[in-house]
Amino acid sequence: MNDLRARIAQIVERDRARVRDVAAPSEPFTVHERRIDVDDLEVEVVGRGAVDPLLVAHLGLRGPTPDRWEDILFLDTETTGLSGGTGTYVFLIGVAHFAAGQLVLRQHLLHDIGAEAAFIAALSKEILPFRACASYNGKSFDLPILRTRFVMTLRAEITVDDSHLDLLHPARRLWRDRFGSTSLRQLEESVLDDGRTADIPGSLIPDAYFHYLRKGDPAIIAPVLEHNARDVISLVRISDRVARAVLLARAGRAPDHAPAAFALARVFERNGELEAAFACYESAYYDGDNPLRVRVALPLARQLERRGESDRAVRLVETLLELGLGTDPWRVQAEARVRRLSKKVWRARTAIVT
Repeated sequence: MNDLRARIAQIVERDRARVRDVAAPSEPFTVHERRIDVDDLEVEVVGRGAVDPLLVAHLGLRGPTPDRWEDILFLDTETTGLSGGTGTYVFLIGVAHFAAGQLVLRQHLLHDIGAEAAFIAALSKEILPFRACASYNGKSFDLPILRTRFVMTLRAEITVDDSHLDLLHPARRLWRDRFGSTSLRQLEESVLDDGRTADIPGSLIPDAYFHYLRKGDPAIIAPVLEHNARDVISLVRISDRVARAVLLARAGRAPDHAPAAFALARVFERNGELEAAFACYESAYYDGDNPLRVRVALPLARQLERRGESDRAVRLVETLLELGLGTDPWRVQAEARVRRLSKKVWRARTAIVT
């Protein structure tokens, strides 16, 4: 515990100079706003132009497709505990949306737990215009906690979750096999090349907040506000990097990391974008190791058959069988596929001869 307090004190002291001009709040909650030009975010797709329904499917969309990027609310919460439950309060929520060529970031900070009802009511008005939200693991953490607080304080449902883009899942598809961790902080370092040089660890945030409630010193909460703002901005930028990877794959430039190409291929196929799916399957097969080739072979064979290249599909699967690769159930399925495709090839050749 003493070590924990020492770490919090160290973080507070580091940020104290940066917030000397911030007065201790007299209101039960406050809203901090900052605006960032879209060009300063270094985004190429998100926040620009119209929303492509097939593209946002790659961003983890569940629900109706938003009409515009301006209709999506990016959000991240900070809470008094990390496990959820009715005793966990949301004391800070950062929400951001695009408007007039800018990203508008507004952070709602609760200074008095007893004023939670008014705090949630103000937040409800903030999110009311939006029906789509984007988060990072929000489907499992942020939204359930927010929903609980809305029900307990307002006896109302949260309105922003009709459509949800949860970026955790596409981020895992693209980068988990390459970087291991897919936390926002890791992706900032590995994907955005913009790692945090100073940041309060998420595990310390609840303690920092309770320390702030006792002391009322803005320097205590400043690093938490900065952490939250960075999370929301990184969420926007990671969304854009996923979108860029999708557009490049559509143009024939599949990811050079084979597991990422395979993951994109499966989503492309599910969305009916078969040419992009084929390009990604093929890239994953030839760039991957043998275990990945086994996973890719049958979907790629299916794509080859669709393209009228059944003989190539047979050779591809037979090669893996001859090498003794794959589990017993996979080999049974692969042998059945080879028999069926071989008959198809024979029939096609016989028809040409006759």
